[in-house]
Amino acid sequence: MSEKGKKFSGNLSKLYLLLAVVIFIWILFSILLPKIEPSLANRAILGDSYGTINSLFSGLAFSGIIYTILLQRKELALQREELIHTRKELSRSADAQENLELQQKRQAENLKITAKLNALNSLLTYYSNEEIRALDLGTVFNSKKEKEICVNRIKQILKIKES
Repeated sequence: MSEKGKKFSGNLSKLYLLLAVVIFIWILFSILLPKIEPSLANRAILGDSYGTINSLFSGLAFSGIIYTILLQRKELALQREELIHTRKELSRSADAQENLELQQKRQAENLKITAKLNALNSLLTYYSNEEIRALDLGTVFNSKKEKEICVNRIKQILKIKES
């Protein structure tokens, strides 16, 4: 249980204890009053004399209700403020998510370009190796056209990437 929950539970147990004490005094008073004052008329006068105390307790109860309303008002204001902060944080999170998505798209595009360049580089290496092998064997290997195509394609990809 959280500390706030323990504090609330502790306050609630104090309230139950206070209620039990008030009920005990009320029962005790109703048992002892006839023994202290046997005359019904005198007991009525005694009861009327406590009318001001009844007014006091009514006023205290009303004050407690007003205090509770003020506490709820303050709590609602804090809740609204927390909602505002939560909305701002969610907005920042959404913006960060969008930026991350853009970065991932750019990274995917760069990976595609890198793969194309690697493939063309492999072709150039292949053509160069075939040309060297043909020279070693004394045969003719005409790969200039294929090499030029690969080089031009690499240049096109680099121009696209620069712009």
